[in-house]
Amino acid sequence: MMSMSGKFKLWVIHALLGLECIHAAEPHHDATDGGDTGAQKMKRVIEEEHEIGFIQTLLVHPTPISVQQSDYQTIEVYESDHFGKVFLLDEALQLTERDAPHYNEMLAHVPMMEYLAVQQPDEGGTINALVIGGGDGYVTSELLKYPNVVIDHVDLDKEVINVSKEHFEWSSAWEDERVNLIVGDGAAFVREQVEKKMKYHVIIQDASDPFWYDENGEKIILPSHVLYDMKHFDGIYALLEDSNGVFMFQAETYNIPSNLEEIQTWKKSLEEIGFDGVRYGSIAIPTYSTGQIGFFVAHVSNKDMVCKSDGGVCTMDLSAGLIDWTVVSSQFEKITGTTKYYHPRIHRSAFDLPFWVEEAIYDSKE
Repeated sequence: MMSMSGKFKLWVIHALLGLECIHAAEPHHDATDGGDTGAQKMKRVIEEEHEIGFIQTLLVHPTPISVQQSDYQTIEVYESDHFGKVFLLDEALQLTERDAPHYNEMLAHVPMMEYLAVQQPDEGGTINALVIGGGDGYVTSELLKYPNVVIDHVDLDKEVINVSKEHFEWSSAWEDERVNLIVGDGAAFVREQVEKKMKYHVIIQDASDPFWYDENGEKIILPSHVLYDMKHFDGIYALLEDSNGVFMFQAETYNIPSNLEEIQTWKKSLEEIGFDGVRYGSIAIPTYSTGQIGFFVAHVSNKDMVCKSDGGVCTMDLSAGLIDWTVVSSQFEKITGTTKYYHPRIHRSAFDLPFWVEEAIYDSKE
C-alpha cells in the first residue's frame, strides 16, 4: 500500500476498502465561533471541492462518541442534532444516520430488484451476492432483507468494522449466518475469485473516488483508480453469471465537470467489455458534496437487453424485457422489513436526469 499522511491518507484506505461514497473534497473540522446562535460549542465538519469552489459544512457536537486509530486511518463517530451519528475517516464524512439510507438502500435494492425482474429465481433458490467495501455494514444489512441471499463481503479495515458494530444498529448484519465477512483487499479478492471461477448473481462495489483536484487545480490520481479501470471491470464481468448478473457501483456526482467526464468514460468502458443496459442513476443525499451522488447499474445476460439512444436520452426498451416494473413492485412487497428511501417508483425515476446530463452521458456522438 502506498504511504500517505494526514488528510490524504483517507484515499489510500478507500482504494482497497471501497467504502461508501466519499467525494473528492478536502476534509477538515474545527470549532465554530457561533456568536449567540448556540453553535459556539459545535465542531464543523467541512468538505471543500476546489474544482468548483464549493464548501459544505455539517455541525457536530465537539466531544466524539468514539475515536479509534487503525493501521490505516483515524476512525471517529460524532453526534449531530439533526443527522444523528456522524461517521468520519481521517476527518472526512462517510455517512450520517439520517441520510445513510438514501445511498445504501439504492446500492442494495436497485441491483437486487433488477436481477429479480429479469429472472425470478425458483422458490428457495440462492442469490449469490458480493459486496466490495461498505465497511459500516449498511449495504449488507439491506441485502439480508432478501431471504434467499448469500453474501461474500470483503473489506480491508477490521477496526472500521468493529467501530461500526458498536455504534450502528444495522451492523448486526455480520452476525447473520448468510454473510461471509472477509477482511482483505477487495481488488485482490476479485482477482482470486476469478481464478477460482466463482460466479455471483449480484456484485455491489462501494468504492471511493479514483482521483481529486487540489487547490492548485492539479489532478491527484488515487490508489482507488484500480477499482475503476478496464482490468478490474473485466474481472467483475467474469464473476457475474452469464445468464443473469447485475453490477452496481458508486459513480460520482455529475455536478463536478471532471466527475462527469469519468462517468462518460466508465459507461463506454462497461459497454466495450460487454455489459448490457448500462445506466447512470441519481441519488439525492444532503450530506454528500453538492447534495447528489450517482451510480452505474449494468447487466450481464443472454437475453435481448438494449439501452436505446433516443434524441440523446437513453431509455430502456421495456418490450425487450430488460426491466418488468410490475415484477419489481411485487418483489418489493416480499422483502423482509422496511425501507426509508428506496421504493420502486424512485428506482425507476432515478434514471430520469437533467437534460444536459442525459446529453453528456448518452449522446450517441460521445
